[in-house]
Amino acid sequence: MGYKLLCMGIDIQGCLGYYIHMPANHNIPHTEKSKAKMSASHKGIPLLNKRRLSRTENGVEIFRCSSCHNFYPREGFYKNKRTILGLTSECKKCHILTSIKTRNRENGKRLNRESARRNRAKNPEKFRERELNYSHKREKNEKTKARELLNAAIRSGKIIKPDRCHRCGTIGRVTAHHQNYKKPLEVEWLCYECHGNK
Repeated sequence: MGYKLLCMGIDIQGCLGYYIHMPANHNIPHTEKSKAKMSASHKGIPLLNKRRLSRTENGVEIFRCSSCHNFYPREGFYKNKRTILGLTSECKKCHILTSIKTRNRENGKRLNRESARRNRAKNPEKFRERELNYSHKREKNEKTKARELLNAAIRSGKIIKPDRCHRCGTIGRVTAHHQNYKKPLEVEWLCYECHGNK
C-alpha cells in the first residue's frame, strides 16, 4: 500500500489504485461511534506476562511492590484508577519516599510561607500567643541571651527596628539575624524569606 501526503490533507492510495482523501482538519468533533472505538482501544487487553506478581496468603490476595519487592494487601497501596488493578505500582511507604525525592522543595517553601501569612492575617492573636509560649520554653543559651539583650535595646529606644528588609527591600515584618551572638546589638534586619534562606 502506497501513501501520498498533500499539504491540505492526506491521500491514501489503496490496493485497488484509487485515493481515499482524509482531511487534515482535527477540529471536526468525533462521532459517538468513533469515541466508543477509541475508548475501547485505549483500555486494551492486559498481558498476563506483564501483570504484577501476586499471590494468596490466608485467603487474602497480596501484590508485590515495584520498588521494595515486598508483598502487601490492597490496603498497602494507594488507589489509582489508571491501572488495571486500580492500585499504584509502589506501596504506600515507597510512594511517599518517591514523592519526597521528586517534589519541588522551593515551591513547597513558597506555599508554606503564603499559607502562614494568610493564617496569621486571619488570627494574629493566636500566632502571637504561640510565639510567646515558645519563647518561654526555649532553652537559655548564648543565642537566647543575645535576643533578650536586643529586645531590651529596642524597648529602651537604643535601637530602632526598621520595617524594610536590608537584603531584598521588602516592606513588612522583619527579624534580626545575628552574624555573631557575642555581639548582640549588631544585627541584619531581614524578612522571613531572606532569613530562612540563611
